[in-house]
Amino acid sequence: MNKFSIARMLKGLAVAGLLALVTPSTSWADDHMLTVNSGGGVTVSAQTPAVITDAGTVTTPLTFTFTDPPPANNTTTVTLGTSQTLTVVRALVKRCKPGTRINKGKDPPVFQLEWLDQRNAVVGVTGTLTDGTTSTVPSPNGYRLTLTMTGITDTYASSFGSCTVSGQSTFTYTAGAVLDQRHGATNTFDNKLTSTYNFGMATNTMPEPGTVLLMLTGLLVLGWMSMKSAHAPRRVSA
Repeated sequence: MNKFSIARMLKGLAVAGLLALVTPSTSWADDHMLTVNSGGGVTVSAQTPAVITDAGTVTTPLTFTFTDPPPANNTTTVTLGTSQTLTVVRALVKRCKPGTRINKGKDPPVFQLEWLDQRNAVVGVTGTLTDGTTSTVPSPNGYRLTLTMTGITDTYASSFGSCTVSGQSTFTYTAGAVLDQRHGATNTFDNKLTSTYNFGMATNTMPEPGTVLLMLTGLLVLGWMSMKSAHAPRRVSA
């Protein structure tokens, strides 16, 4: 390999490292996001998702506005989950994602959808969130949100090879979300919302380890090339 080829290779590596520096990755996320849906004539809006760790700790509480159906039309905003924890449910999971490239040597690349193993993953949560700072519903008119998982179907063992629906999972369930309000100072509750919740991986812009390595390599190469250029003999024109 001549000096010209080596220089081009080093420059390419440096550029790749710099691209890694400015391009966020979403594959190293450990947090999950939770939102609730409208249902039963009750509209949910202006929602800030809850952020939940792999251990079930709520690091950002869930805030949303709900409007009672006519004739009440009452609009209320609740914040649920401050300093609270949910129970996470884990399962062996495969997801339908692009796998093997099927048009090698051609552009743009085309990948076959395949069941890719995600191993033991957090698939959902159960438990209760309140608008207080503990699991105890504040008196006299506090709120509680009860989250459930029913109708679970797990096809991990039988799902292999190709698949047809991108993003499909081998673990599915019905996610229940019931919002109740405490009735005065008594321990009885009035239902405000019976619906479902959404749960998924939160976007994380922290680069993954391979990206960090590529970025550092690129910076080192650029530094080496700059130093070499500074010490290189310069031609003096006649």
